Amino acid sequence: MPKKSIYKNSKCEKEMLELYDTLLSRLDIEYEEIMINTRFGYTHILVVGDKDAPPLVTIHGGNGINPLNLRLFLTLTKHFRIYAPDVIGFPGRSAQVRLSPKDNSYGEWVIDVLDQLNLKSVPFVTSSFSSGILLQVAAIAPARISQAVLHVPSGISHGAILPMITKLMIPWILYTIFPSRNRLLKAFAPMMTETNEDFLEFSDAMLRTYKMEMKGPREVSKEELKGFIAPTFVIAAKDDIFFPADSVIPRAKTIFQNLVKTECIDGGNLSSKNTLEYVNHKIVEFINEYN
Repeated sequence: MPKKSIYKNSKCEKEMLELYDTLLSRLDIEYEEIMINTRFGYTHILVVGDKDAPPLVTIHGGNGINPLNLRLFLTLTKHFRIYAPDVIGFPGRSAQVRLSPKDNSYGEWVIDVLDQLNLKSVPFVTSSFSSGILLQVAAIAPARISQAVLHVPSGISHGAILPMITKLMIPWILYTIFPSRNRLLKAFAPMMTETNEDFLEFSDAMLRTYKMEMKGPREVSKEELKGFIAPTFVIAAKDDIFFPADSVIPRAKTIFQNLVKTECIDGGNLSSKNTLEYVNHKIVEFINEYN
């Protein structure tokens, strides 16, 4: 294990990688694994979907894990050949190199991934933290994005800090000191629209084994996106504690040149199963319409 690890110790790393495999197996889908090199370090990629289907890239959220992100967008595997990288510096099988969310490092990493996969311009579906990553790509290499779907997105407008501290961070600390089922539920209820057992299992492991990235991506400006003209679809949630719809959607309308669709969905940062079915349907419609 590297001298500077994102895990608390080697036993914690082993536990998280075993959980990665468990969550991946629960998807019950065929997949391939690719390992590539980038300027920041090696990157592990899951590839799912028919080999003859059009390509699509999805990136998981901050402090998140790839199999859980694939579960969010599982319906898309019926329509696209999906490339899903483990974000460098987050739980998974990529290099344990933590980049700064305040500059364009993550965007440069994505460009390296696209280069290694020989994907010149491709649709992206991102969620939460990873939307901020995609907006870095939009700022520095806009032509690499053919269509952009930003689901409960960071990088546009953020919610108030105080509720995040009182409703999330303090309960997270209490859970790590006095773990119990009730405290786990309380610690992550503000994020969930309905109880999600896979997410809770991962969240428990994350708090116990992993050194969290506490800084979110910066908000991009209209000036930075002046060269980004790809059709864009923003989906924001009413009760998202991180990126509330009543803040995200109005600002999105001011910074994107080609914001062709917005959707305000019910619930929090982690949508319900029914809402995700609806969201997946709308994503397929959007990408097909603007292909």
